[in-house]
Amino acid sequence: MEVGLHQRNGEYTLKNKIFGLVLILMYCSSVSASTERYNNVANQFKGQALSDETVSNAMMQGACLVQLKELTFKKKNDFDPISEWVNYRSISLLEQYSPCETLIILEVANTQLRESHG
Repeated sequence: MEVGLHQRNGEYTLKNKIFGLVLILMYCSSVSASTERYNNVANQFKGQALSDETVSNAMMQGACLVQLKELTFKKKNDFDPISEWVNYRSISLLEQYSPCETLIILEVANTQLRESHG
């Protein structure tokens, strides 16, 4: 088997495997670093600290907020009426639903709008 810079017969090359491993390590380090501030506070107030399940849920909601921002991201000089609508709706939906529920609602709406106006 040849190890090259391109994909051959659906197999990933060594370079692609290393790149994937680096991405996974970067993600894992960002997840642990993303709760560092909370962990500092929780250590000061051990009796009132959130459960691991609650912290995990909060981390997931934060990740959904990032994805929601990416979904509603608009190019600076381009007007996209669908992105405008999704961005506008996200504010009111976040008042009623969790970030992850809002992400799901708007992702479905965004896809269907783009397919019907494509």
